[in-house]
Amino acid sequence: MDDTIQESAYLLSIAYLLLGLIFIFLALYSIPCLWKAWKCRQFFPKIFYLSILAICCDQAAYQLLYLYEVITAIKKEKDDQSQTESFRIIFFQTIYVPDAIFFVIYFSLFWQFLIMMHHGRIRTGSIQVGKRNWNPEQANSKVRLILYLYIIGQAIVIWQFMAQELSPKAIMICDIAVNASVPIIVVIMVLYLNMKFSGSPFVSNKYEKSNNKIQQLLWIWILLRIPQLGVNVLVVIYNDDLIALMGGKLEVTFIEQLLLILFIVGDIIIVQIIPVLMAMSNSFLSALLLDHNKINQFISVDAFQGEMNLQQQQTQGGTIPLKNNPREYSLFIDLKLFDLEINEKQFYKKYNGFGEIKTSTIKNNTKKYAIRVIQFKELSSFLIDETKQEIEQINNIKKGYKILWFNFSESSMYLLSKFYPNSNLNNFIHKNTDIGSAQIKDITTSYTNKQLLIRVNIATDLIKAIQNLHDQNVIHGHLNSNNILFTDKFKIKIVDYGLRAIKKYASLVNGYCNKNGFTAPECLNDRGNVVSHSAIKESDIYSFGMILYQLFTETIPFYNMPQKDIVQLVKEQQSRPKIPESLNTNIATLIRCCWQQDPLKRPNINQILITLKQISENLE
Repeated sequence: MDDTIQESAYLLSIAYLLLGLIFIFLALYSIPCLWKAWKCRQFFPKIFYLSILAICCDQAAYQLLYLYEVITAIKKEKDDQSQTESFRIIFFQTIYVPDAIFFVIYFSLFWQFLIMMHHGRIRTGSIQVGKRNWNPEQANSKVRLILYLYIIGQAIVIWQFMAQELSPKAIMICDIAVNASVPIIVVIMVLYLNMKFSGSPFVSNKYEKSNNKIQQLLWIWILLRIPQLGVNVLVVIYNDDLIALMGGKLEVTFIEQLLLILFIVGDIIIVQIIPVLMAMSNSFLSALLLDHNKINQFISVDAFQGEMNLQQQQTQGGTIPLKNNPREYSLFIDLKLFDLEINEKQFYKKYNGFGEIKTSTIKNNTKKYAIRVIQFKELSSFLIDETKQEIEQINNIKKGYKILWFNFSESSMYLLSKFYPNSNLNNFIHKNTDIGSAQIKDITTSYTNKQLLIRVNIATDLIKAIQNLHDQNVIHGHLNSNNILFTDKFKIKIVDYGLRAIKKYASLVNGYCNKNGFTAPECLNDRGNVVSHSAIKESDIYSFGMILYQLFTETIPFYNMPQKDIVQLVKEQQSRPKIPESLNTNIATLIRCCWQQDPLKRPNINQILITLKQISENLE
């Protein structure tokens, strides 16, 4: 090997040495991931991390083997023909073998994604959502057979290449076919999934996040197959020159050496090292190893046994005391359902499948509490867990309402909270009004300045309560006059935010709907009957504008109108309720500003507070 030509081999060997060390580190790092996957009951995570370990070991071995071949070439311990053959094998093995293994990784990852699409969807005996005639557990054996046949086929191809029965060009054409097939297969399967699970929304937020994490990595890897296809085509065209470069037999300039080395090394880093690192992140590992069987277990509440031990209560629901402050914690820690004396008379009407609110007392205690009772035929264990987590999040909100105790048994779910005897804003507005007529009152003859001032003060307290939620990154999403309560001191208390998992479930099995005439246009687009992640802070401003309208006209916006008609009027026709001409001009202007179609044009809370202060000063 000439001294002038050795430079390229030296530079490439240094780069390969660094890559070899990186792959050794990755191989060691993948062992704990494989160990966790091996303890998992699922099959495909084991194949996934076993394949990653195989790629790391293969690359580390061939990178270090290349370093050894360069040293023997310098020492001229082999003849040129055998040396060239060694470099040829090393070069194509570092490209073809990882690509062949990556196909196994893609396949196992996509199959895991498919299983999660199945398990993460609603499955109950009381409803039928989507087409559920496909069972992934029964199909596992067939998929394993396909994987095994593929691995055997790839082993034969590699053996044929090592035995010089296949030319480098032939093996790279096989590699191009493998890399081209991956995006095609995934696109076809994604279309299949969209048809298969159409109309079956996720119930579990945990499943949705895990599925999104897997899907994100899946698409990143698919996109990286595209540049790899280009690399494979170039390798087919320039394979002799690249092998000569590896053997130090190609006369090139220093700049050309760097470009060729960046081409070879950069391909390995972008297409192999980066995806492998992403696959070994803690967030992805947790998403991939989610236990489907445990989380998707459904519990028949008709068969619920009241006498459960503490461990069963923690896993299956039961009593879950929530620690808000020491006094409340001591009161509710050992509270059982039979300790409650529930007044069978409804304090608040049952509405749209999310239960009814009754008053209740605890034995040997005269203090009243409000308890929401929601009836279900069956509940999944992940739904119980998510409800508990969401309740804990609600209770961490400063100056927010608290859910003091949570329980499910005997075909019902119970949510205990503080009782506010002054009822809600809707009842306050219509205390002496026949809301069934839904007629706009004559503002001039109905309200004095003092009465208007009372309503302005209520509006001010309400927007401050909304501001408190927004400052803590809490968005209500379906704010209306029914979920605005008055405390003993006649201060505003906003309730009924959060609990999206149980609301989504209730919408599917009980027909619950929280979309109405107060709902912002951008939230009406959500699939289903429950406002979900499309809600933004400006959505609450829109609802505030509708509440102002009801507060000052004693008219419920779009009263008793079907949801589809509301969508058509509010979203498509951009229609709003009629504001009476006799209403205070400044109040009418504020209402119109708040319910604008474009969320960005709605006023912020500080602007609303300033406006309300000016209106209040003018009325005094």
